Amino acid sequence: MGKFEEVFEEPVYFSNGAYILNGNYSPEEAAIRFSDYIDEDIKPHMLHRDVVRYGFPPENVEDREAFCSCWYTGAKGGRGSKQVWVYS
Repeated sequence: MGKFEEVFEEPVYFSNGAYILNGNYSPEEAAIRFSDYIDEDIKPHMLHRDVVRYGFPPENVEDREAFCSCWYTGAKGGRGSKQVWVYS
């Protein structure tokens, strides 16, 4: 199992108030995982797609200096980007 799969196997809470989960799950599977983790009734239509990337967040990210290198959302697709489900 790779680092991405390891980190995002279960929902991860990000500082922007969103929960992020591995994008390899179907929408229905992702909704179930979010529901179990957050203890709310999450439906697939409540989720949206985004990508994450590991590295240094862009300059406009609040508290950028506190993060050092980390997973961050809003990255453009491309090399090193990973698909995720987002619930916020």
